[in-house]
Parts: sequence; C-alpha cells; structure tokens
Amino acid sequence: MRMDFSLLFFPSQEPQYRPDRYQLLIEAARFADKQGLRAIWIPERHFHEFGGSYPNPSVIAAALATATHRVRLRAGSVVLPLHHPVRVAEEWSVVDNLSNGRVDLAIARGWNPNDFVLAPDNYAPRTDVTVTGIDVLRRLWRGEAVRYRNGTGEETEVRLAPLPRQGELPLWLTCTGGEAMFARAGELGANVLTGLLFQSVEELARKVACYRAAREAAGFDPDSGHVTLMVHTFLGADEASALATARDPFRSYLESSVGLWGQKEARFHEQSPRERDVMLTLAVNRYARTAALFGTPESVTGTVSAFREAGVNEIACLIDFGIDPDTVLAGLRPLRRLMEQVNPPGARATAQG
Repeated sequence: MRMDFSLLFFPSQEPQYRPDRYQLLIEAARFADKQGLRAIWIPERHFHEFGGSYPNPSVIAAALATATHRVRLRAGSVVLPLHHPVRVAEEWSVVDNLSNGRVDLAIARGWNPNDFVLAPDNYAPRTDVTVTGIDVLRRLWRGEAVRYRNGTGEETEVRLAPLPRQGELPLWLTCTGGEAMFARAGELGANVLTGLLFQSVEELARKVACYRAAREAAGFDPDSGHVTLMVHTFLGADEASALATARDPFRSYLESSVGLWGQKEARFHEQSPRERDVMLTLAVNRYARTAALFGTPESVTGTVSAFREAGVNEIACLIDFGIDPDTVLAGLRPLRRLMEQVNPPGARATAQG
C-alpha cells in the first residue's frame, strides 16, 4: 500500500507583526506542489502563540489556491462547534472554486474552553454539535437545502452559492483521545487525522483497528478509510546532525505546547524547574526515537514501516516547529527521496473516504 506524504503547519510564534510570518508556508506549499506531495494541512487555533498564527484555515487556503496547482488544500482542522456550519460550507466552497476542486476538511470538536468565547453555548455539547454540523456540511456541499430561522424568526431554506467543484466533500475527523472518537469517525464514514503526542504507535494500531471495524459495521468499506498521522519531521544528509538540528527547537516547541496537555499540564507546572527539565528531556528523547522523523531518509524508513504496520496511510510532516526556515526548506529535498524509497513503483494508493 502506498504511503502518502503531506506537509502540516502548526508553529509556535509570538503574535507581534512580522513580514515573513507565512513565508515558509508559501515556499513549502510550492515545493509540495511541484514534488508530488499529497497535501498542505492548515490548522485552526485561537488566542495563543502556539498555533495562533492560523485562526482561519480557509483564508490561508484561499491564498495557497492561487499559488499552487495540484497539491490538496486541507483544514487540519476546522473546529466546527466554534462556527455556524453554513458559514464553514460557504467559505470552503469558495476555496474549492479557487483551487479547482482541491479542498479536503478535517473536523475537530475542540478542547480549549477559551476558544469557545466564539460560541460559548457549544462547549458542553461540542461532540453532538460536531456530528450535527458534519451532516449539514455534507448536505450543503451536495447542493441540498437546509432550513434555519431567519431574522424575523421564520424558517427558511438556504443553499450554497457558489456551489463547489467537488460533488462530495472529503472529510477527516480529528482523533486525539481514546477509541470512541476513532469509532465515531468510522461510523460517519470519515477519514482520520491523528498524532502521537498522547499515544504510542501500539495504541494507535489498536485504535485504527477499532476505526476500521466501525466503518465496516456502518456499511463502509473498512479498507478505504484513510488514516493520516501528524509527525514532526526534519531530514538531512547525516543522521546525527539532523537530530542535533531538530532537538533544541523541538524541545522549545514541546514546552510551548504545554497548554495542550490537559491534566498533565497541571502536573508539569507543579514540578520544580529541574523536574520539568528532566520531564521534557525524557519526552523529547522518547518522541524523537519512536514518534518523529528526525534523521536521514535511510535512518527513518523503519519508523515509516512501523507507522504503515499500525494502519497509517499518510504521514503529515509537521515541519515548522522552530528550525530556521531556510534549513527547513533544504530538508524537504531528502523528504522527496524518502517518498521514493518507501513507495516502490506501482504502489496502490488508498481510496479516501
């Protein structure tokens, strides 16, 4: 089975204006477009230096639509309970028109209460709101009408204008927790976007098996579900120097992400500075060894094989975690070689969705 490769962006950056904030994104997207990578993933994140440069992925995708020709433009992810689903459908239909049908969406239910200042009533029921919103998105994308109250309180029908280029909207569900969300993705007939920050490869394999079983139980082809794994990536000509280049920026990046850790965040801040340092060192070493692609194309092929054995169909390479942008761009050339090494001629691609 072919392993797809794509690029995913989720930087930690100070909020002050900087003229080059999106330069790496644009240059990397052009590389991906020319070199046959599958997609560019753009996050949604609010009010924080960790990811906050990307509060609206549709705006970024619209810009990339005019700078690229082949690469897929994907939200990774739209936090659907923060928005009216009709508005999400409208924005991404425009991007689908601009890109001639290259839009895919991953949908997330959200986790950070502060993000929900945009829709505070949706925080508690966010899972149900997400599932309902996905149904509305799909119906609108197909050209169907949906009914909502208008300004005078009357029920009225609305349809998309403009209609998208694609007749069906390719959807992923972002799954970062237990098996329940993986099963929900299978029941919905959606693809999966996940990562390894809070799970091992062995745990992921069990969850992917649960996902495919849920697809089959819901009447979908279990093998056609597409599992995308977010993986921090930096490749170079020499394994030791590539790891040395990535280690300190990744450590700083991981520390800036503590707000994502949930209960682990509180435990982290309860530790002494020395204990936090040890905890971060252990986390960086474990992650670099088993959950990242830091090295050369040859040295990471075993890790890619482990991901494939776990049921992964695509590696979304997270490349903007603090390394100098010129160095990151240089590291994309070995990534092209890795793609060729792990995908022999004639390798079959996974049907998505």
